[in-house]
Amino acid sequence: MNTRIFKHTIWVNRPPDAVFDFFTDFAQAARWRQYVRSMAPASPGPIAPGSSINVVLDLNGEEYRFTLEVLAVERPRLWRHRTNEIDFRGYIQYTFESEQQGTRVTMSCVVSPVGFYGWLGLPLMWLKGGMSYREQLPQLKRVMEESAP
Repeated sequence: MNTRIFKHTIWVNRPPDAVFDFFTDFAQAARWRQYVRSMAPASPGPIAPGSSINVVLDLNGEEYRFTLEVLAVERPRLWRHRTNEIDFRGYIQYTFESEQQGTRVTMSCVVSPVGFYGWLGLPLMWLKGGMSYREQLPQLKRVMEESAP
């Protein structure tokens, strides 16, 4: 059973190519992604489904490392990666759609519980509705529009 936990959307005053390229410029990740210290491809070459991205987070002053698996990448319209949860299988997806000389960016999270703890935690995840990600797209918009030519 797949459950959408949250969906956030925002309009950015930049074309889809520019937004997608900035989004996939991992050197910029800490400027707009909450908790992210750094992100970098695990190996050289173009990012494609199956690629790995090394992520370092700052969670309450503690460093947390994991590897993110890319599930889909279609420049300039789609990015999807697997969630890094033990009790859930799922993905985070971003879509980039042209809208009024800008881009509508939509971020959503879909999960399926695994085992007892997954089912137990699903209502809490659903109720929280992605609160920890609520400011991510507004931060992307701010950073991109402040640096617009």
